[in-house]
Amino acid sequence: MALNKILKRIKKEFETAIKTSKFNGNIYDNGNKAKEALIRSQKIINYLHDFVKEDFIKNGIPKNKIYPPIKQSKPELKIQGFLKAKNQDISIVPEKALVKKTSEYFSEVEKVLSVNVRSQLSSLAKNIDTLYERTFAEALNLHLSYPRQVLGEVYLIPTHEYDDKAMLKNKVVFKKVSKIEDYIKMFQAINQRGSAEKDEYKYERVCLLIVDFRKPQPKLYSDIKSLIKDGLVSEKISLNFENLSVNNFAKDLIEIYNNRFSKSKL
Repeated sequence: MALNKILKRIKKEFETAIKTSKFNGNIYDNGNKAKEALIRSQKIINYLHDFVKEDFIKNGIPKNKIYPPIKQSKPELKIQGFLKAKNQDISIVPEKALVKKTSEYFSEVEKVLSVNVRSQLSSLAKNIDTLYERTFAEALNLHLSYPRQVLGEVYLIPTHEYDDKAMLKNKVVFKKVSKIEDYIKMFQAINQRGSAEKDEYKYERVCLLIVDFRKPQPKLYSDIKSLIKDGLVSEKISLNFENLSVNNFAKDLIEIYNNRFSKSKL
């Protein structure tokens, strides 16, 4: 499914839960509780999972190398890192034999290409430090054990977050513009790990999806000029955004992988 359609579906389902206090046949005390149930169900984030999987397939990755398979949320591969083992949202596995080895330390696990997918549509400002630290730590956890492993991260944030307090009254209200420049700066700091010998805290490629959900068709931003034009960042901004965009996300990761593992390409 095209990304613009996925974003429209996410908006519709998110806002329907808020307005009706209903989700999956259940009635909740208020829109915020229904929204929380929707988030916990993983339903809307799974739309993004499938988009990423389809992106890899379009770039030549066989379906049978992708875990969980498209349209499914299981089985997720649990990879044992330096500090802890964690389920990976999307894994590209070059060799079937690796599937059973990921839950224990095994050096060949570094050949698994791993992508995690996250979103935060409300409570972004007050939780961003915790969310960012967690994102930072997860790359470090795996790269300390598997320095050559190729890691990707997809993160969806709104230009204007949904107001949690308004949800209590079943109202869809948007707060003032989020600190977009800060988020770009933060994610650039952990993006584009070029060498397998350093910067273990970085991802080989981060995709930051910045979306305006106020519009009937949510607007996705993929360049600084558009953000400046719509008054979302300062005209004096010196940050680059193109290498954080969704464009060529899967392609970039595959190229990095094939260069790093020339004898066992995906």
